[in-house]
Amino acid sequence: MNAIIVESVLFIGLLAVVGTLLVSALGITPFGRRIKQTANRKRIDKTAELTCPIHGLQREEDLVRLPNGEPLCPLCYKEAVHGDIS
Repeated sequence: MNAIIVESVLFIGLLAVVGTLLVSALGITPFGRRIKQTANRKRIDKTAELTCPIHGLQREEDLVRLPNGEPLCPLCYKEAVHGDIS
C-alpha cells in the first residue's frame, strides 16, 4: 500500500516538474516568442479598432456598428446623423 502511495506522489511530482519546464521553455524558444508576439499583435489590433482618430479610445460597448459591419465612434455617429454638435 505504501508503495502505491509513494509511486503516485512521485508521478504527480514528475508531472509538475515537466509542466514547469514546458511553461518556462515556451518563453525562451522561438515557438514561445511567436505565441507572445501573436498575442501582442491581437491586443494592439483590438486597441486600434477601438480608437477613433478624432475622439480617441472608446469602449467596445459604446461603438455603433454600421450596416457594412464597420465600427463607428458614438460621437462621430451623432455628428454624421445630426450634424455638427458642439
